[in-house]
Amino acid sequence: MQPQIDNHTLSLISTGRLEGLDWKSFSTAYWDLLIAKAHAEGVAPLVYWTLSKSGKFSSLPESARNSLRAMYSATWMHNQRIFKELETLSHLFHQADIPVVVLKGACFALTIYPDIGLRPMGDLDILVPKAKLVDAVQIAKTLGYEDALPEATPGLRDLLNHEICLQKMGEHSITLEIHHSLVADKSFVYSVPVDWFWTQTELLEPSSRKKIENLCMLTPTAQVLYAASHAMLQHGGKNTPLRWFHDLDLLIRVYGERIDWDLLLRQAKIFEWGSALDAALSQSNEYFNTPIPEDVRINLWKNSDRHQQLIALLRNKPATHILEEQQKLLTLNWYGRFRLMLALIVPAPAYMRWRYQLKTSWVLPAYYLIRWWGILKDAFRTLYLLVRKLSATRP
Repeated sequence: MQPQIDNHTLSLISTGRLEGLDWKSFSTAYWDLLIAKAHAEGVAPLVYWTLSKSGKFSSLPESARNSLRAMYSATWMHNQRIFKELETLSHLFHQADIPVVVLKGACFALTIYPDIGLRPMGDLDILVPKAKLVDAVQIAKTLGYEDALPEATPGLRDLLNHEICLQKMGEHSITLEIHHSLVADKSFVYSVPVDWFWTQTELLEPSSRKKIENLCMLTPTAQVLYAASHAMLQHGGKNTPLRWFHDLDLLIRVYGERIDWDLLLRQAKIFEWGSALDAALSQSNEYFNTPIPEDVRINLWKNSDRHQQLIALLRNKPATHILEEQQKLLTLNWYGRFRLMLALIVPAPAYMRWRYQLKTSWVLPAYYLIRWWGILKDAFRTLYLLVRKLSATRP
């Protein structure tokens, strides 16, 4: 009997821990499903790399070999384009005296992964000082970047977003996110000042992969705290792909001796991000046997914070769109909730034209009615599910 296709199976295969798996018995159909899951979780290039390095790749069905090889090649080429763009941006920002910290996937691919084709990236994330944000956006726009999507209501972006999302269209589009804060901005219940992160930066020194000058990265300690909180608070455990937990695992393995665990625990407590750190590290350890010091695990387990219940809630996949939006509302303060609800119910005409790909404004009233009817249907479905759940819990 072949194992279930889940993240645990993928974590074993993507890191070469095949001892407990009878992988040679996997059928072609099973490999196809497994590779589709690996692609969705962002670890398909890792599966290719690990099996190739171990000499087991030739044992796979031809269709599986072709799919994995294509996914690795596509990731490598896409990342090359991103790094070429990063090199141009870095040069222009340096000329304009704008400090740049490269974040997440781009930073990981350049530092902790042994090959730039192993870490898929949806976009390019950088951090700049808030005082330089307008200048940074203007420089990006001179290179052809444009706003990726219109605001649902005027001012909502400044209220809820901690980054500006831009996109350069073409044969190979690139999405650029210019952050002025990390994880969350002022309207979120778990937001923190970005100042501490700016004290935790160092020069980015890629090890033989691609030298891009004038870039900084967060220190390993700050990267672990940011990666954990970005996954569990900003996106919620239910939306966290396997590759993000693998990022955490590699951060700790590659930078093990440089991570200041006392500082990490102390800052997590100050930010009230300890529950997020605990959840992310526990999951990373479950998937990859991440080497976390035992005293750190005990400390995190003993000390919770006010976001513990929110993190537990965000790990569950909502059954309806309304319940999903409810989760988002719980992460916001009261004014943020009001503005988001208003944007959901009565979005701006420009957003409606973008959302429904409308060619003319004449049909806008009809699409507002269609939107409200969809919300009403989802409300009835949500109510039905809640009533069923309540009935099932009664003796």
